[in-house]
Amino acid sequence: MLHRKITTFGVSAMLAFAALSSTSALAQTIKMVMSPPAVETNRYWNTPGDFALGPSMQGLVGHNPKTGIYDSSSLAESWTHNDDFTEWTFKLKPAAEFHFGWGPVTAADVIHSLELHTGPDTTLNGISQLEGAVAEAIDDHTVKFTLPKPQVDFLFVHGGRGSLVIYSKAQFDAEGLEGYDAKPAGTAELQYVERLVGQGLTFEKVENHWSGNDAEFDRLELTFIAEPATTLAKLLAKEADIVILPRELQGDALNAGFQAIQSTNASNQTTMLFNGAFLTPGDEGLDKTLPWIDIRIREAINRSIDRPTMIDVLYDGRADILPVFGMDPRHEGYVPELAERFEGAYGYDLEKARALMKDAGYPEKFSNPVIPILSSTLAGNPEFPAMAELMQVFLDEAGFQTEIVEMDWASLGGLRSKRSAKMFHPMRNLPVKPSAVGIRNYYSAMGRPKNNYEDPVIEELMAQYSVSIDPAERDKLAGAIFTQVFEQYAVAPLASISAEVIVNPETVGSWVFPGATSVGVSHFSSITPAK
Repeated sequence: MLHRKITTFGVSAMLAFAALSSTSALAQTIKMVMSPPAVETNRYWNTPGDFALGPSMQGLVGHNPKTGIYDSSSLAESWTHNDDFTEWTFKLKPAAEFHFGWGPVTAADVIHSLELHTGPDTTLNGISQLEGAVAEAIDDHTVKFTLPKPQVDFLFVHGGRGSLVIYSKAQFDAEGLEGYDAKPAGTAELQYVERLVGQGLTFEKVENHWSGNDAEFDRLELTFIAEPATTLAKLLAKEADIVILPRELQGDALNAGFQAIQSTNASNQTTMLFNGAFLTPGDEGLDKTLPWIDIRIREAINRSIDRPTMIDVLYDGRADILPVFGMDPRHEGYVPELAERFEGAYGYDLEKARALMKDAGYPEKFSNPVIPILSSTLAGNPEFPAMAELMQVFLDEAGFQTEIVEMDWASLGGLRSKRSAKMFHPMRNLPVKPSAVGIRNYYSAMGRPKNNYEDPVIEELMAQYSVSIDPAERDKLAGAIFTQVFEQYAVAPLASISAEVIVNPETVGSWVFPGATSVGVSHFSSITPAK
C-alpha cells in the first residue's frame, strides 16, 4: 500500500513538473538593450522621430521585412492616389483594433492623429510633408488626404519612419493626453506595459492579435543604456538577449560566441553636418563667423577625414564610403559619376587640406576659427560619440582648432529648431529616405527650421522638383541637386551601412527586419526565440 501511494505521488509530481516545464518553455522574455531615445515620451509628435514605442504603435503603411518595400502589413489594406498626387485615399483594415478595449481603428482616429502630429508643439523631423494636409473621412474605414502640392513619396509619411502614428481618439476623449502618457493604446502585436523613465520600456504579447500574427515570445523588455561598454558587459554576462553595439565593440561579442543579425537592406547613411550654412543671399540665419561658411574650409575638413580608417574603427570595416549624403541607388536622382569622382574631390589628403586652409587664411583671418564638434548619443547610432572624437583627431592633425561640445540630442534638436545649431555634428539618414525627403530635410529652405544648408542654386532646382510628377524630370532635378551638394561640400558624407544587432544564439533564433525605421530595427513580433 505504501508502495502504491509513493507511485501515485510520483506520477502526480512528474505530471506537474512536465506542465511547469511546458509553461516555462512558452513563457519567454526577450531582453533588448539600446541607446536612450532623444526624448522619453509616449507622444510621438514630441520626438524627433526615434520612437521607442515602435513595438506597440503603427502607422498606416507597413514594410516587407525582406525587401523593405511598402506593403499592407500595417493598418491600411490598400491606397490610391489621383493623377497629380495631391489626393491619397487609404482603406483601413476592418479588423484592426486598439489594445485595451479601445475599439476598432477608424478614419476618425487617423484625423485625430494628424491633428496631434501637426500641432504647434510638434518636434518631428520631416513634418513638412504633412503641413497643410487635410484629412477627411469618406466612411468609417476610408480616409482621404488632400495635399497643398503633389507628393509622390507620400507613403513615406505613413511607413516605418514616417511622421504619423495612429492613436486612439476614443482613449483621448475619455482620458486626454494623460491617458497616452500612462498607457497608450497601440495596434501592433505587442502592447504597452510600462515605461520607467531613464531605464526602459516593457511590452507584452497580444493574444489572438487581430492580424492573425502572434508573437512567439511573451514579453519584450527594452533597456536604455547610453554607455556601449556597459551594454557589451550585459550581453557578455547574458543579462541581455539582443543589443545594439558600436561596431568597434562587436568583435568582442562575436569572439565570445554571440552572433550578428543585419537588416535585409542598407538602412543608414552617416555624415557630419556643417550646420548653419544658410547661403541664400539675405538669410537672417547666416552667421558669417562660422569657419565653414568658406567653401575652402568645407573642402579642407572633408580632405582631413581618413574615411577608410574611420570605417575600420567605427564599423569594423562593414560599411561603404558614402559619396553624397541623401543619395542612394534605390531612389531617384542617383548620379553614379559622383561616386566615381569622390576620391578626387573628397579623398584623404592632408597636404591639400592644409593648402586650402592657407589659401583661406585660416586661422588668422577668422574671428572665430574654432570648430565645435558635437558629441551626443542617439538611439540606433551608438557610435556617434566615438565618431565625434575621431573627427577631432582628424581635424586636429590637419591643423584645425577644435573643441568637443557634449550635448543631449534633444537639446541639439531645440537649437536646430531655432536655426542656431552652430556646430559640426553627426547626423544620420535612417532609414535611407526617398530623395525628395532627404533633400528637403537637409538642403532646402522647405526643410526649415531643421535643415542645415541652403544655397540659391538648390532653391531654384527645388522649386521645380517639389511640384514635378514626371519621373524622368524628377530624376534629372534630384540628380542636379545632389551634384550641387557634392560640388559645394555641403556636408561631410561618411558611410553607408546596414543596421545590425548582436544576439545571444542560446535565446534568439532569428529576426528579419528591413532597416526601415529611425532606430534601424522593426518587426519586433517577428523575433524568433531559439528552439
